[in-house]
Amino acid sequence: MALTFDNARFHGPAKRSVQRHGPAGFEAHKPGATGGAVATALYLTEPGDTVAISPNDLHQDGLGDCFLISSIGELAMTHASSITNMIKVNANGTETVTLYEEASGALPTPGYTGAFKAVTEVVNNVFNANSVNSAAGQDVVNGVKETWPQVIEQAVAQLNGGISAIANGGYPFVAMEELTGKAATWIYNPASTMTGAQLFSTLSADVKAGDMLTFDTPSNPSGFNLVGGHCYMFDGMTGSGSSATVTLLNPWGTDEPGKIQLSQLAGNICQIDVGHY
Repeated sequence: MALTFDNARFHGPAKRSVQRHGPAGFEAHKPGATGGAVATALYLTEPGDTVAISPNDLHQDGLGDCFLISSIGELAMTHASSITNMIKVNANGTETVTLYEEASGALPTPGYTGAFKAVTEVVNNVFNANSVNSAAGQDVVNGVKETWPQVIEQAVAQLNGGISAIANGGYPFVAMEELTGKAATWIYNPASTMTGAQLFSTLSADVKAGDMLTFDTPSNPSGFNLVGGHCYMFDGMTGSGSSATVTLLNPWGTDEPGKIQLSQLAGNICQIDVGHY
């Protein structure tokens, strides 16, 4: 995978307004809503789901952390058991979440290729009002709200110093490293650095390897219902060569984009992030 640190894109927070601000210049979060207290459970199988851990469990709300929510969604799709392994329920009602930092104790940084070490964060289940799934009806079954997405989001925020550290965008590949302890890579401007056939071959190998893939948009994508400055989950690829199409998922849980041919990435996808497990 291409590693081009100078060109690595910082993504989020994908805002649904037309305002543009912050270090990336294109930010797009979905305003959240809070509701009354309900009973909670870490994992629930919701109507329409066949498994308890699914990207369908994710609804990015008022925080600008599309880079993180999409990375969590990719982990849920490719290695769901890693989520149950990283969250330990404590007797006092809290959870201990295992994440990763550089071997030196520093937070992962773009281009780091060294070793990682496991660290833990204790989450007390008091979540930010704008956290993932903060709307009253999101991930609720029979009056019980599923919380594993909020637990992981909060743990990553604590690792990085607090909610403000994730609320205004970040690097998807760094989020993947914090979740897995494996060095991640990225392909900057794939339409310019690879032919459609090369990209198809690369993505096919990533899928076969069980890699996590997120697709990032420039400030003004040209079509396919894509939001500018946003990070999407990769949900699959059909066809072959440059005519193959990719299906992406929006971490908002709504406003899904259309299928995109690899030959149509120019002006629509500025970076692909690749995480390993």
